[in-house]
Amino acid sequence: MDLVEFLRARLDRDEQIARDCASAPWKAAPGGTVGLGTDDPAPVAKAENDAYAEHIARHDPARTLAEVAARRQIVDDYEKGAWILGQRHRTPELDAAQNVRESVLRLLALPYATHPAYQEEWRP
Repeated sequence: MDLVEFLRARLDRDEQIARDCASAPWKAAPGGTVGLGTDDPAPVAKAENDAYAEHIARHDPARTLAEVAARRQIVDDYEKGAWILGQRHRTPELDAAQNVRESVLRLLALPYATHPAYQEEWRP
């Protein structure tokens, strides 16, 4: 598995989990709970305290889906650059830009460093 495949698999998983939880916006509630932005008072999650509840609510499925979309665009841009370079359209500027994009991919993969498929040579 290369770095692009690894990132795409992680983003697919993040997206699926977020979609599975995206029935309504999440809201932090008093007492360290997170509820859906609906009339249903049942908590989605019980956190240790209000700060944890706020953190959970801020990372709701809608935000995760937006982050996945943005990260996918970055991966797509990297692959477009690799394709251009593979067509023998190499210039020092294009090579430098691709090196920057690869550095960004390595940084995007870093939060997944504990995943069994993560490869240490990807570490920035």
